[in-house]
Amino acid sequence: MPDTTQATVKRTRFGTVRFLFLLAVFGIYIGLIGLLIIGNRPLSSDPDALMKIVRVPQGMAANQIVTLLHDEGIIENPTLFRIVVKLERAEKSLQAGSYLLGPQMKPLEIIEQLRSGRVQTERVVIPEGFDIKQIAQVLADRGLADRDRFIELASDASLIYGETIPVDSPLASLEGYLYPDTYYFNEGQSEEDLIGQMVDRFIAVAQAEIVPLLEDSEFSLHEVVTLASIVEKEIMVDHERPVVASVYLNRLAIDMPLQADPTVRYVTPEERPQVLYRDLEIDSPYNTYRYRGLPPGPIASPGLASMLAVLNPANTDYFFFVSRRDGTHEFTKTYSDHLRARRTLGY
Repeated sequence: MPDTTQATVKRTRFGTVRFLFLLAVFGIYIGLIGLLIIGNRPLSSDPDALMKIVRVPQGMAANQIVTLLHDEGIIENPTLFRIVVKLERAEKSLQAGSYLLGPQMKPLEIIEQLRSGRVQTERVVIPEGFDIKQIAQVLADRGLADRDRFIELASDASLIYGETIPVDSPLASLEGYLYPDTYYFNEGQSEEDLIGQMVDRFIAVAQAEIVPLLEDSEFSLHEVVTLASIVEKEIMVDHERPVVASVYLNRLAIDMPLQADPTVRYVTPEERPQVLYRDLEIDSPYNTYRYRGLPPGPIASPGLASMLAVLNPANTDYFFFVSRRDGTHEFTKTYSDHLRARRTLGY
């Protein structure tokens, strides 16, 4: 009988301890859930609160990232946020990068974004007719590239590609082959990556739209890009592309110098909107007043429309054109008509 009593007491004590243990575990579980609920509250309840780019540098520890988020006004309570990070076991998985974050985001959303490395991309438009220096400036202004390094690399493709340059150009420079388009770049991409992305885009467009037309053309792809870059620099209205292309093709057909001002501006010591008489004396193969035929390579990045205009020009007998100062040009057949047009327009 005593044995039975003791066994009963032991079972009762065990049951009580087990109950208390389970109660404690349950309490801790409820507490953790409570912490998650409280800790997952956003700083702002305004769904339209302003978002901002937050840059997390390489090598920054989780505690430092939490402090950064607090300093940037993204989270309210760093201590609670750190607890949520620990509960999510995310201390070692928060990644560097540039993120679009806002105070209306819940901490779990912020943690997930930092953990997944979904860095904020920058939308960048590279306009048609921009040269390497202009493209480098656009990227530098957005904080995406070092201007001088970009120019150095884009001016010598072998620095990026070695001996396997992906475009068939006789020149080292990638001028003309950085395709003008809308891009989405990530901050932290190297200059090599940025250049490679633009060259890849050129290759894709050229292979699909230009290369098939070369079979019926006397020009190589490099020559098409070169002439198209001049057309791109001359026009301001789309419908004039094939007409301007026809003027230059007519000049080439009779071995007349192209006399294209944009090619001269390409080699002037400083940038200016107009070519001066002294510029016409510059001894450069890009000076199409002194040297006949096409210059050695493109002077800017032409868009698809200008390349197509070279391959499908307007059927004209124009040899001259002069700006009307409104974005359009007056086209003429003879030099005397050209001089008359210049006088009429006040040149």
